[in-house]
Amino acid sequence: MEFGTGLTRRRLVACAGGALVSPHASQGQVTDLRGFDPLWRSAEDAIHAFLGDVAYRRDGITLDLPDHADAGGAVPLTIAIDCAMTPEDHPRVVHVMAHKNPTPHVLSVWLTPENGRAEFASRIRLESSQTVTAVVQMSDGRHLRTDRDVAVSFGACAQIGDGANDEVIAFQPRSRVNVPARAQRGEIIPIRALISHPMETGLRLGSGEEWVRQRIISRFMCAYRGAGLFRARLYPAVATNPYFSFYARATASGAFEFDCYDTLDLTFTNRAEITAT
Repeated sequence: MEFGTGLTRRRLVACAGGALVSPHASQGQVTDLRGFDPLWRSAEDAIHAFLGDVAYRRDGITLDLPDHADAGGAVPLTIAIDCAMTPEDHPRVVHVMAHKNPTPHVLSVWLTPENGRAEFASRIRLESSQTVTAVVQMSDGRHLRTDRDVAVSFGACAQIGDGANDEVIAFQPRSRVNVPARAQRGEIIPIRALISHPMETGLRLGSGEEWVRQRIISRFMCAYRGAGLFRARLYPAVATNPYFSFYARATASGAFEFDCYDTLDLTFTNRAEITAT
């Protein structure tokens, strides 16, 4: 495991190559990687803004969630898409929505053919029993959709967390990654990344009845040998201590570089080398 360091730097509002703008969206309906998104109140409105009036296929996508969660604070989620993972046949973006959360947009993930396998996993928050939806825009113009109902005994979205504002701001995240040190050339390998972080929603009252400000990891990126491999836009419904697992095709020896952006304008980075033989 490798631990990252926090670097403070001012950024432009737009990250070059990092934004998805729907042709059906107004100027304010933009999903970027920095957190300047509208606060969607309807999952269906958000889906329409991102993808427009499209026909969805219901095959070729699996959304793996438990049928029942005792607590909604960290519900495991895995999404897998049946495709060739070529430039002509791969997922461009996956959006995940939780219909009854205070803000339904959970996360968006961008994949590349170099992932080798169209599958990723994370953990999310659910406020109550509800429907979770995943929609996918494929490189060949297809659109996929699947919906899963999840029963939740104790919701944990708005009020999760502890500590006052000064404690939340003072928290020092630590990031770590797991990459195999060696692989066969062309082998598809698992990649894992975790960052300790409160993922404070901004929807919680502290002990003094003051609102605790939002502080989340809003962006995660991974590059392989200098080229973008996997990136995600996170929202407050991603669980405390954000976690991602995904895949990469080990085409040559080189470095994996990881970047987590904190809304306090902190960036946490990691680097891991692999030898491909």
